[in-house]
Amino acid sequence: MMRKPPSAERIHTKRALFILAGLLFLAGGGVRWAVAHHSRAAGEQDSLKVGSPAPTFVMRNIISGEPVFLRDFAGTTLRRASRNRPKQVVVLSFWATWCEPCKKEIPLLMKMADAYAGKPVQFFLVNTLEQSKEPTHTEDSVKAALQTRGYTLPCMVDATGRVADSYRVRSLPVLVVIDKDGIIRRINRGYEEGFESGLRTLLNELAGG
Repeated sequence: MMRKPPSAERIHTKRALFILAGLLFLAGGGVRWAVAHHSRAAGEQDSLKVGSPAPTFVMRNIISGEPVFLRDFAGTTLRRASRNRPKQVVVLSFWATWCEPCKKEIPLLMKMADAYAGKPVQFFLVNTLEQSKEPTHTEDSVKAALQTRGYTLPCMVDATGRVADSYRVRSLPVLVVIDKDGIIRRINRGYEEGFESGLRTLLNELAGG
C-alpha cells in the first residue's frame, strides 16, 4: 500500500517546530552568554579592592598644566626623577562640578591636608565624569568652580575618563588612599558622614612608617 504524501499543513507544522527548537537553543545560549558576560563585568567592576596595587596614572594639573605621575609619590619603584625623594601616601578624591556630596567632602579634605602639612601625605582632587552630566563643560568652567568654591588642593583633570575607569569610578565622590608602596588601603564610594576619623587614623598609621 502506498503511503499518502504528507500534507502541506503537516510540512509547515514540522518546519515551524524545527525553527522554534532552533530559536530556543540559540536563546538558551544567548542567556548563558549574557549571564557569563554580566558575571565577568561584575567581577571586573569589583576587582579593584583594598590590597590591590593602585593603577598608575599620569594626569595634568589643571592649574599649572604640569603632568602629575603617581610614581613620583608612591610605588615599589619611583620614577628616576623622583627616586631621591621620600615616598608619600596619596589621597585621591574623584569629583565633578555637578556633584553635591563632593561639596561636603572636599572642604573637609582641605582641612585635613592643612593638618598633615609637612608630613609624607599628598592630597589630590581628580576632576572627572563631567561630560556625563554636562556636555558643555570646559576646563575654564572647572577652574572657575575651583576658584569660586575656594578649593586649594591640587587638582588633576581626567578628561578622557580613563583614570576613573581604571579605578572603577561609576559615581561620585570616590575617595582612594594609596600607601607609599602603591597599594590601595582605603576606598570610599560615596560620601560618608564622619569619614574623617577613620581616614585620620589610617593616615597616621601609613605616614608614620
